[in-house]
Amino acid sequence: MTVERTHIAHETRYELRDGAVLRCVLAFDAGRDGAGPAVWKILLPGPGGTDDLYGTRELLRPDPAQLTAWLAPIVGEDAAGELVRAVSADPPHSAS
Repeated sequence: MTVERTHIAHETRYELRDGAVLRCVLAFDAGRDGAGPAVWKILLPGPGGTDDLYGTRELLRPDPAQLTAWLAPIVGEDAAGELVRAVSADPPHSAS
């Protein structure tokens, strides 16, 4: 599994792939112009190549345990661990 991080405007996305297959996307939205509220989103692949929003969580500065506890039941322990390591290694731009 690999995680690719992209940052556009007020959103940072962590795309988790297993080879060429997209497993899920963890997105951090700092709010319009970075002014908050800070929201994490988990998106799962949907029909026809769409990303379907599965859940959201307001966590301004989550620690690895918080992210893991939220993500593991949704994407599984291994995928949650990969995402949390990616966020820890390269955190998103935070909201003001």
